[in-house]
Amino acid sequence: MSVPPTTPALDDWTWTAVARDGAPIKIRPLRRDDEQREIAFIGSLSERSRYFRVFTPLKFLSRELLSQFMDVDYDRRMALVATVGDADKEQFVGVARYGSTDRAERAELGVTVTDAWQRRGIATLLIRALMRFAQMHGYRELTGIVLPENHAMLALARSLGFTIDYDPAEHAMKISHQLGDPVAMTSHRA
Repeated sequence: MSVPPTTPALDDWTWTAVARDGAPIKIRPLRRDDEQREIAFIGSLSERSRYFRVFTPLKFLSRELLSQFMDVDYDRRMALVATVGDADKEQFVGVARYGSTDRAERAELGVTVTDAWQRRGIATLLIRALMRFAQMHGYRELTGIVLPENHAMLALARSLGFTIDYDPAEHAMKISHQLGDPVAMTSHRA
């Protein structure tokens, strides 16, 4: 993992938000000390939610996959987490991340919300913030792959302005969103 930006820069991406049902959550960048929270988060997901995220019936989080999830450099690989609880009791309820692709201005998006917190607007908050972060780091497009039966994610992608195309070769839906000019961006907390 690369050296993270200075604390004030990361602090700019840390704020308190409110879920659709009024529950307070904190959104912040993933940190090096989050490994146990990431393990607990993946472990808290239903088999269906894990399958929708990694496209395989994941029984446990391998060391390699954990390393991949924790590998953020706050530029080419970024993750924002939604948390509840304070200090030692802080728990992830959602994670949105992107990673650079073979095209310099394109990143691939992934988002997961724990089952108990789904349909409360967490994914929307995370994706909108991640889109702004990606814009600030020179990306012009976010893409993703969604299983056709993941109706909730496809509806969310549509609501956020993503285009959706079916790829019969992969039996998957490809989502894509063109990002605007970073100069014209509004606050990442909107």
